[in-house]
Amino acid sequence: MKFNFNKHFVVILALILAIGTILTNVSIVYAGGDTLPPRPDEQGYKGKNQPVYHGHRKQNILNWTPETDEYYEFMRAKVPLQERNEAFKPTQANPTLDQEVQSLILAGDYGNEFFNPTLYNDQFAQYLFNFWQYVDYTASWHGVVTNPTPDSLYDPEAEWWQREYEFGVLNIPNPAYTNAAHKNGVKSLGSIFFPRTEHTDDFVYKDENGRFPIADKLVEMAKYYGFDGYFVNAEEELPSSFMPVYKEFIGAMTSQGLYVQVYASNRYGQKNKSSWGKIDYYNKNATEFSNWIKEPADATIAANSLYMNPDPSKAMVDGSVETMKELGLDPRNTVFNTLEAGQTGFSGTRGSLYNTYDENLVPRTGLASLGSSTVFEHLDEQLFGHTGPNKYTENRRGDPEYYKYIAARERTWWSGAADAPTYDLGKGTLASAGIGHDQLLQAVLNATPDPVKTANDPERGKPNEGKSYKTWPGLAAYVSERSVITGSNFYTNFNTGHGMQYFVDGKISNDNEWANINIQDILPTWQWWIDTKGTRLKLDFDYGEKYNAGHDYTQLGGYNGGSSLAIYGDLDTTNFVRLYKTKLDIKPTSKLNITFNKPSKTDASSVEVGLIFEEDPTKVEYIKIPSGANKSTKGWVQKNLDLSKYAGKTLAAFGLSFSPEKGVIKDYQFNVGEIKITDGKAVKPAAPKGLKIDKSYDTSEMYVSWDLEDYNKVKRYNLYAEYEGGKEVFLGGTYDDVFYIKSLYDPKGIVKIKVKAVGADGREGSEAVVKKNISETVKNIQAKEKDGYIDLTWETPAVKHANVKVDVTFNYSPRKDVYSETFTKGTNAAKIDIPITDGSAYTVRISILDAKGNVITYSDDTGVLIDNQADVYEGAATMIGSKVKLSGPTSDDWWHLYAWQDGKQITFKDGRKYAIRGVDDLIFTVKGSSGVIEVVLEDFNGNTSEPVQVPF
Repeated sequence: MKFNFNKHFVVILALILAIGTILTNVSIVYAGGDTLPPRPDEQGYKGKNQPVYHGHRKQNILNWTPETDEYYEFMRAKVPLQERNEAFKPTQANPTLDQEVQSLILAGDYGNEFFNPTLYNDQFAQYLFNFWQYVDYTASWHGVVTNPTPDSLYDPEAEWWQREYEFGVLNIPNPAYTNAAHKNGVKSLGSIFFPRTEHTDDFVYKDENGRFPIADKLVEMAKYYGFDGYFVNAEEELPSSFMPVYKEFIGAMTSQGLYVQVYASNRYGQKNKSSWGKIDYYNKNATEFSNWIKEPADATIAANSLYMNPDPSKAMVDGSVETMKELGLDPRNTVFNTLEAGQTGFSGTRGSLYNTYDENLVPRTGLASLGSSTVFEHLDEQLFGHTGPNKYTENRRGDPEYYKYIAARERTWWSGAADAPTYDLGKGTLASAGIGHDQLLQAVLNATPDPVKTANDPERGKPNEGKSYKTWPGLAAYVSERSVITGSNFYTNFNTGHGMQYFVDGKISNDNEWANINIQDILPTWQWWIDTKGTRLKLDFDYGEKYNAGHDYTQLGGYNGGSSLAIYGDLDTTNFVRLYKTKLDIKPTSKLNITFNKPSKTDASSVEVGLIFEEDPTKVEYIKIPSGANKSTKGWVQKNLDLSKYAGKTLAAFGLSFSPEKGVIKDYQFNVGEIKITDGKAVKPAAPKGLKIDKSYDTSEMYVSWDLEDYNKVKRYNLYAEYEGGKEVFLGGTYDDVFYIKSLYDPKGIVKIKVKAVGADGREGSEAVVKKNISETVKNIQAKEKDGYIDLTWETPAVKHANVKVDVTFNYSPRKDVYSETFTKGTNAAKIDIPITDGSAYTVRISILDAKGNVITYSDDTGVLIDNQADVYEGAATMIGSKVKLSGPTSDDWWHLYAWQDGKQITFKDGRKYAIRGVDDLIFTVKGSSGVIEVVLEDFNGNTSEPVQVPF
């Protein structure tokens, strides 16, 4: 029977469940580790005009247009999804592993930021994911507050139950992370979370035309912002009759080209109709949930895949596989069995993935990981024993001094390390090993990640003796490595996307911390695959002298970017370090360029590039780096290797080989700053067109933009500031047509903003330049918002001019009003009448004009109008049994909701006289079966609305 619900009917169905008990998710728990945001004057503190993104509630989605969504122009991911190479098994760490076994991660981006998550920032100690080669899908997972939640509500050290603010049902993915994912062939998903204080029925309904308004808007948002689909955390118990329309809602998104994965918690299978909609966290057999994807008679799918609860038995996996095959689907990409990393860390207790293995130890289903960013977020808990709420005194994860542990933990998590310390329930003790805390920390740093040993461990399919689970072996035990490196051009600077400094051609260009995953290079496929019969060399990303590496090598920093690759240790026999899995066409003009720095003393070593071709993958072709690779260098050295003799072949993998020619070489070190493989035909990009300064703030911040070139021609844009005297500072990079400059570092005089495009071979093209004379611009803009006007003062530069013009416009608002006034020379203060007192955000631009009205110079500032009014409640009341549900206010301008029936005030949770936005369901008991509820809204500024009579 085909169901065709209208909105009213769906509300009634869902309200039946709302008055009962709604199960909380006892399985998915994201424990601790919330980001502790920098405080004023600390590194990374948010700039006044820094773009951040927010969560979206129902009304935000329904009303969504790009222009009214805050910072919309910065939130678009522009890097197109790159196609992954077909599997080439001979160069896999384990050739039996199957690239069709897909994997998904649910993790926080940069950390776990509820308020003000940024795209890039001047703070090194943020989490930048380094292992895209093992992932097919990434979904943002931390929740973000809705606009206009004030920052003052956030106490990052409070307990979780003290979070009295509204998380959006929708969390769009960080666009910088989407760009990095797309560069590596990974799809990026937004996250939809039910239930919050908004529920499934608020989103899943049809309009009078038979369409799903929310689904259509979700599709529109994903396509505009450049991400690929959604992870739907369907975790709210529902009436059985509601499930078909829910499935149809999902299909309304996938039919428009989005990818959707649904959390399999609502029972919805062929043989359990009597329990459809019930929450089931204990059955991990996809048979119980398969209708989410399709029924046997369906011609098309609804969801693309299912995210299963952790710890399936082998029988449950058997059932999942059989059901998918009966539906004509591949369980390797439709059923994702899961590990809950964020809950139990390295213990592996929340995810017995070994039950997914077949007889050859190859997973039969897809795999998912919830909270793999535990390596960052739970550093303090798991390695230092911190428990309880967040504390700034226990914020090692936000301190660059401790990032070495995060890097080591992440490498162990993904590559596996047989000698890594065994965490007791993931809490960082080593009682079983009998060593102390200092020894534990050193053991974490000294672990030897080895994806080859991990992938080929014959014991990886067995649980620990006497236990029902297996300590986490590393994802390389399950998933084959992937690659997007194709064509005939490739370059890398081993730039992880953050640094303590930024280097250009081996010199410090910016001496400040930074993090920007937009410009992360494609990182080595294996961390680390080393073929040797002797002592393994060690490898690390070298961030320079400002970084506490925790290892004994000479820290050099990067060549272009924030880091280089350091290879170091005692060299007693040949070590072949395999770096990249590729599918590169070698042309008669192909060359390999390597830039290196050898700080260790001159010795009798040799360094060769090792090439593996598809035509004979069992053989490594070696090319020796000529004249000088064994000599101590005084900086960075470049060497070109001719690949023409391999023309016509396909390069399947390559790496570097290090050999001692005479005995053991102690304390050997060789840093690689850049490797390029090019065909010599990549075009050096032209100067970007259309470069302009869109906003130049009194805070030294800027918004700049230019015309975007096709990704096939330009891989990114680099921005620089050139100061008087010729000093040039790197400001940032992105593949986009807009960029936020957080600081120009207290400039004087004329500053040139330069933008250079980077081509397929890593070369920068010609620069586009726009100038700003900082010394001859308006400064020290001070605004005092009053009732109906703004009082402005400023300092006028000593330049010849005729007039001063003041323009006030509204930010991200449907209101297009512009309030402009022009004043005579010498004016340094003004009263600008604005008959609006609703708390709107505005920008004021003060321009200095010549006699013809041309702008000589200008400066921008932002503020918020005084707010002395609250919007009235607009919504409806629906009667269910003895309870009424008020629909969520359509206005964003509310914080508390008060309600009365027959003059008696209605109370909410804990006897409160008001409901709190984001905390309370608007559901309460009333007298009688009909009547009127009087509703008053209070906004964040304490204004209260006129009462509204709402019948039920």
